[in-house]
Amino acid sequence: MENITYYFASNRNEEELNKIVSNPLFTKITNYLSERKEQEVILRQIKADIPTDSNLELYLDKLIKYNLLERKNRRYSLTFPIYTHGESLKLSDSIVKSFRTITQEDSIPINYFVFGEWLWSLFFEEEQDNYFFGVKASPESLSVFRRKEEGNDTLRFISVYPDNLIPLDLANYFNLLSKRQELPQHFESLQNVIGDVDINYFIPQIQKVIRSVKRNKSRESKKNIFQEALLVTGDLKRNEEHQLFLAVPILESEELSKEIQITLDKLKTELQPLWEKIKDKNQRVFYKQQLYSFLFINYLPKDREYISYFKV
Repeated sequence: MENITYYFASNRNEEELNKIVSNPLFTKITNYLSERKEQEVILRQIKADIPTDSNLELYLDKLIKYNLLERKNRRYSLTFPIYTHGESLKLSDSIVKSFRTITQEDSIPINYFVFGEWLWSLFFEEEQDNYFFGVKASPESLSVFRRKEEGNDTLRFISVYPDNLIPLDLANYFNLLSKRQELPQHFESLQNVIGDVDINYFIPQIQKVIRSVKRNKSRESKKNIFQEALLVTGDLKRNEEHQLFLAVPILESEELSKEIQITLDKLKTELQPLWEKIKDKNQRVFYKQQLYSFLFINYLPKDREYISYFKV
């Protein structure tokens, strides 16, 4: 059975689509029809080749309702594309030079802003709904990156990471809690500390911890579960003298330098034409995902697998 990952967005049906895709029957049907896309597949064949205790006809009707399946003249076929990794991406020397100029080893906040805020917005802000496609895994495939943001008006947690890795950070923790999804095993240590704490109660408590750490009045501060939570996620660390320090960047709404803004404006004009002629939304989003992954892997300094930061 082929390993296919599904990517989608919908303003109206995202929760329902999540349930559909997480059903093992969906993967079986998708693989079955994908392998027989040149054939005319009827219900009797599907029933014979995909045994299940579920009501298969009812489930197929549900897929048709959400426009994931088409039934025409009693023949069934997928309505969404399944992509494979294409040719290696090639960028102009000018784009490469701009990224090397703007992403510096000693400027973590700028690097995180470029990849976590500016570049993500440029690529995906206008692609928030009505796409659905699958991607076949292969040894050559670039990891597709996801972005999670949780918080309130005073502080937000952001995580940008490849979809084969869910980092132990606050953005993913609160995102999983909000969706009432089962927490991965490596989140157990954090759950043991703060449990199902409400995010609007959690934020002012860790702001107190952060302020205390920044003042750095003493090597040892009074322990509490909120400080411990930040130690578990690695947002707080201890130096050789056992003093706490904040290890995660906090991005503030400060104006960029004139030089950086000029470089970003130049990059925008050079990047947009790469996908403007791709009219099919699924194909365009897939291309942008591949391009973002390529840039993240090749031009974010220090070979980071993912980035996690706070934003005020």
